[in-house]
Amino acid sequence: MYDYQSLIQKIDSSDEETFWFGAASKDQIKKLENLLQLKFPDDFSAFLEACGGGGVVESEICGIEKNDATLARGGTVNYSTTYCRTDYDLPTDLAVIFLKDDEICWAIDCSQQGKGKVVSYNIFSKKVEKKLAENFYDFFKDYIEMRL
Repeated sequence: MYDYQSLIQKIDSSDEETFWFGAASKDQIKKLENLLQLKFPDDFSAFLEACGGGGVVESEICGIEKNDATLARGGTVNYSTTYCRTDYDLPTDLAVIFLKDDEICWAIDCSQQGKGKVVSYNIFSKKVEKKLAENFYDFFKDYIEMRL
């Protein structure tokens, strides 16, 4: 269904330096959903199961580090989402998948209406600015292709 392994192998065999968190279990993904009170789209859950998060160094995708959903440090969905909710009024139906220098915030819209779209959240105006991809899998394919 979602061929994350071949995409990961492509980027790992390129000149890019990569870092992956390690696969996350279904139990830890469910625990993260409960912590954030969200239901992730299937394609994002499959990504977390495949590699836990990570990617090209300095532009890693947030995930679950060390198969522990409760870890709340930079680079984790738990930390990035909670931090943006507290400091930037991030809507509760968004899960942050990329946060850079308190300027760039990309998130998955986990609401029924959002249907898993990846969006750019403007932390200064505190609103969704634009749609980046129809779903996480398309976002990740583009993420990989842009770096090859």
